Amino acid sequence: MKKTNAFINLIFASVSLLFLLSCTPNTGVNVPVSTGEEEIEQASKFVYSDTCIVVSVGKSDQSFTFQNLETGLRYTLTYDNLTFFTDRYKGSITGSQVSAGQICDITFYREEKQLKSLEISGDYFAYSNVEGFKFYNSATRLEYLGDKYELDENLVVCSGKENIDVLEIADTDILTIHGIDHVIYSINVDKGHGFVSLDNDSYFIDGFIEIEKDIRKITEGMVLTVPEGRYNILISKDGTSAVKEVTVGRNQEAHVDLGDIEIKKNYGTVNFSITPTDAALYIDGEKINDVNKPVKMEYGIHELIVRADGYETLSKYISVGSPSADVSFKLTKLEDDSDKDKDSKENSNDNNTNTNNNTNTNTNSGNNTNTTDTNNNSNSTTVTDNTENGTTDSNPPENTTEAKVYIDAPQGAELYLDGNYMGVVPVSFTKKIGTIVITLKKDGCQTRSYTINLEEAATDSRYSFSELLKLE
Repeated sequence: MKKTNAFINLIFASVSLLFLLSCTPNTGVNVPVSTGEEEIEQASKFVYSDTCIVVSVGKSDQSFTFQNLETGLRYTLTYDNLTFFTDRYKGSITGSQVSAGQICDITFYREEKQLKSLEISGDYFAYSNVEGFKFYNSATRLEYLGDKYELDENLVVCSGKENIDVLEIADTDILTIHGIDHVIYSINVDKGHGFVSLDNDSYFIDGFIEIEKDIRKITEGMVLTVPEGRYNILISKDGTSAVKEVTVGRNQEAHVDLGDIEIKKNYGTVNFSITPTDAALYIDGEKINDVNKPVKMEYGIHELIVRADGYETLSKYISVGSPSADVSFKLTKLEDDSDKDKDSKENSNDNNTNTNNNTNTNTNSGNNTNTTDTNNNSNSTTVTDNTENGTTDSNPPENTTEAKVYIDAPQGAELYLDGNYMGVVPVSFTKKIGTIVITLKKDGCQTRSYTINLEEAATDSRYSFSELLKLE
């Protein structure tokens, strides 16, 4: 009987113990969100820690999006008045003082997705006001003040409230870079760039635009990449000039209207002396009826073509920039096989004595040499060889190759190379070794530019860029 009672009591005790255990709070076991996190038990919650990059700051709520430094995993946490913020020197700050791109040590409650504490990490460098940098190796390396830095494969680039591609950073931007040793984990664009285009600019095509000492030749439909800020832009052509004030916002296109500029044309007279005397003279495609009379020409660059039977055609550019000038041309007689040796000797002598001989120009190894006429009354009027007389194909400029650059996307966008219109994507152009700026523009979308450093290589390069963001 006693054994039976003892057995019953044992069963009762076991059941009671199971009941009590079922009422105990279950803290559970959770897997950390990323590699290297430490797990700490506090009260009935688990607190996790992480070293991460601030990818973005919430626009409408108190939140941050973080990226784990090692894995690139991203997650969003909210914060409140109980969240504790400190700077890299352990000083207290507020959540509003935390900016995108900073590297932080954080603790948080995973289940609640709530930030417990955030400290700006003191283990990583933060270099501000970074200018004069250069990207290399397909934007995987940055050079600054003689030091070379590798860009982490999960690099975060922040510009304002946006995350952008590293190729969208312009050479003129001002940056803050974050990293450790010689590895950069994040870049923040402190001062970015926008764009300038010209409206009603037909008269000023082939004139010049000057923005902050940067002088460019004006081409049809050009779009220039310009640091954000306010500028006085100088527009000039053939004696007509005007100053226009423009404000350029980040990633915004500023339109400058040239339609209200008063055109003031200046002219000079040019006296031509041509041998043989029966040669025909063409200026900008129009034949001059009487070469023996002074020709009135607008200030600027003009194309000259001189032809005569039995002589080599002469093609040159002349720049008119003075009230009057005298210009002489002597055409080279076509050679017969029988007179080849004799003419060669005579032309050689002429090259040493006559600076106006066309043969003299052709002996300059195909280079386009500026030659001021010896009878010119002013240094403002110069004669320049046309590229027709050069040997561009056999002696290409050192900064170009026979390779091509292909732009495949975004399709339908207008593409500008260094500000000059190239066509609609997909488009290709000859590869130019060095730094180029590709600007993409589409109606109703935000204009974007990409700075690319094309290194010495004879192979083609191909790029596909993201779709342009639609304007709100």
